[in-house]
This record gives sequence, structure tokens and C-alpha cells, in this order.
Amino acid sequence: MTTDFLTLVHRDHDDLERALDQLLQAESAVDIRTTLDGVRLGLTAHAEAEDIVLYQALTRSNSDRVIEALVQDAHEQHVAQEKALASLVSSRPHSPEWRDSIQRLRDLVHDHAEQEESRILPAFRELMPKVYEALAGEFATERLRQLAMLQPSGPISIPERAAS
Repeated sequence: MTTDFLTLVHRDHDDLERALDQLLQAESAVDIRTTLDGVRLGLTAHAEAEDIVLYQALTRSNSDRVIEALVQDAHEQHVAQEKALASLVSSRPHSPEWRDSIQRLRDLVHDHAEQEESRILPAFRELMPKVYEALAGEFATERLRQLAMLQPSGPISIPERAAS
């Protein structure tokens, strides 16, 4: 049995919201850095993969203008999320600005998830069923490709024994 595109996207949205909740609870610098890196990598890979896959789906089919507008809205929401992430990354942990940035990003992810899961993907499924069937595999593949190109933000260290 294959996994549905909506299921994959929903899982990403839930994972991002949960990670942002964890970030609010993180105490140590290591926990903050690890969780924030997970948010950054997950959000970036998700947004890039989704944008690429949905735009490719539009270009290879006779897409409806309604779907084109919905995909453009989703892209604009991704841009807003990236800006909110930049604000979060540049703020001091545990400061009011940091907490506000986390909540703002969480709200943006939540609102995007609601719109995408209730309007955009059902429209694809209804108006472009053949295209929709291929989206899950394409998204999963593109998401992995995006993750492979991203680097963690922390410094990479080589243990002394491996360096010699």
C-alpha cells in the first residue's frame, strides 16, 4: 500500500509543530541547538520539496487557475515561514523575542497546514487525480534530496583519533 501525499505533508506539519513546542521547553544549549537545527532542516526541506513538486505538477498538466493560485499561496506561506525562522535563529534563546518568534513560526506552520490539508491538496486530488497519485513519491524523493544538500548549523568536529 502506498502512502498518500496528504499523509506525508501532514506528518511534516505535525513534526514541525511538535519540534517548535519542544524548542520552547529546551533548556540546555545543546538541546536548543539540536532542536533548532531539526526545525531549520525540516522546514527548509519540506518547503523546497513541496514547492518543487507542486510547481512541476502544474507545468506538466492542464492545471486549473484555482489550483495555480492555491499553490502560489502555499509558496508565499513558505516564504513567510522562512522569514520567521530567520528571526528565530537570530534572536537570543529564552528572550521574549525568541519565544515570540517560536510562537509566530508555529502559528504560520499551523495556518499553512490547515489551508494546505483542507483546500490545496483536496483540490489537487479532485481536479487532477492522476497528477495527485504521483505526488507522494515525488515529494518523498525530493524531500530526501533537499535534506542531503543541507548542512547542520553547528560546527563539524573530527575526533582526535580519526584525524590522525
